[in-house]
Amino acid sequence: MPVLTIDGTPVRYDRIGDGPTVVLLHGGGLDSAQVSWAPLTPHLAAHADVISPDLPGYGGSPLGKTSPTVAGYAHWLRGFLDALGVGGCVVGGLSLGGAIALQVAIDDPGRVAGLVLCGPYGVDPRIPGGKLGWFTVHAPGVDALTWWTIRHSRRAVRATLATLLRHGVSDDLVSDIQALAKAPGAGDAWGAFQRDEALFSGPRTVFGDALARVECPAVLLAGEYDIVPPAAVREAAARIPHGEFEMVAGAGHWLPRDDPDAVADHLLDMITRIDGGPS
Repeated sequence: MPVLTIDGTPVRYDRIGDGPTVVLLHGGGLDSAQVSWAPLTPHLAAHADVISPDLPGYGGSPLGKTSPTVAGYAHWLRGFLDALGVGGCVVGGLSLGGAIALQVAIDDPGRVAGLVLCGPYGVDPRIPGGKLGWFTVHAPGVDALTWWTIRHSRRAVRATLATLLRHGVSDDLVSDIQALAKAPGAGDAWGAFQRDEALFSGPRTVFGDALARVECPAVLLAGEYDIVPPAAVREAAARIPHGEFEMVAGAGHWLPRDDPDAVADHLLDMITRIDGGPS
């Protein structure tokens, strides 16, 4: 994967294909561009210039000066697109990546020509797990114990992934996740993000009425068994002037891995609408 320097810090990213530009943003936790998006990039490469970065603090990209918040990552994304010379493009985002894409589309509409978002963070006014979720994030020692367990127990990794995937958890995916967990600084950016976001009163980021400022067409996807409530995703899509909601039957939260064909089809359809590409 090539490396680009943004604000003095290297960013590792993948770039493949030719055509209209599609930028794919992975989720939080233990994730990277390759882990989330590799299952579907072959579907897109024949029709689009596909760019998928490791967000700062994930995969091969150190956190550097980037603030691990929705606003901080949105600022970083604008710099990343500028460095690549990318103008209005289609952006696909998963969970945290979906929140970053929405923030940029709200604050700087000209940069985003279309959105395809999978279980985006920031649309649900409740903390995942409620008050127990808040306690898990802020209680001393819980985070360290969680990461130690992930690094040393394949069974624990498999059980965690089973909450995100409904179509099976492969041995290779378990190995990939454990490899990410053993990397220096793994989990630091995600932990900082959670501590900033999880207020006792609810999540810091809830886009709400600000979604009316998204000018581009947007398709918001939710798995039938998504940990982001599909009803909240549906309501968010209704707030976007050119927004649409689609339920992916039988799928969980990690849609690019659980149903990559469905996500790729929606991205290709968005390219068609924006750039007159293939149907």
